Amino acid sequence: MKRISESDARIDLVRYGRRLVQAELVQGTWGNLSVRLDDNYMLTTPSGLDYQLVKPADMVKVDIETLTYGEGGRKPTSEKGLHGAIYELRKDVGAVIHAHSLYCSVFAAARIPLQVSDPELQKLTGELLYVADYGIAGSKRLAENVIKALGDRPGCIMSNHGMVCCGTDLEDAFRRALAMEEAARQFIENRWEDRQ
Repeated sequence: MKRISESDARIDLVRYGRRLVQAELVQGTWGNLSVRLDDNYMLTTPSGLDYQLVKPADMVKVDIETLTYGEGGRKPTSEKGLHGAIYELRKDVGAVIHAHSLYCSVFAAARIPLQVSDPELQKLTGELLYVADYGIAGSKRLAENVIKALGDRPGCIMSNHGMVCCGTDLEDAFRRALAMEEAARQFIENRWEDRQ
């Protein structure tokens, strides 16, 4: 896992939030990102701000264990518990992305695991992405369900809620998010072509 300064992490969160929008991995203000600062703290995107308007100062420093955050300023994403749970479980993870991408959301709605057939994509995603049982957004149950489905894998599908992936840093997590979405697209389009 790569360590990053807080000021660099704030800049990276802005940059990768915009990259998620450009890659159409998020819709509106949905989805969120975080970076592990150290063993105790993470930096998350704020709740409800447009990725095109957010600034480095808007990012929120959150205690990984207690989920408390500083006074004043912005509120962290409502999924802070999900991010914190991943960092507590996985010491190898330096960044987490939760997205509502189009093709992965099909798997989330259908509640079926994503079988990845492309060998190049498998290098980033693994062969099978499990589905986390449903939990209300921002709830402890959701975080617990995601942790169970994620295990030591790079990502998972979240029932009725999109996808989550992690990496050593934001670039690694972003590449994995793109790979998950591409694997989902390929699966759906191949299935469609098989039925024609």
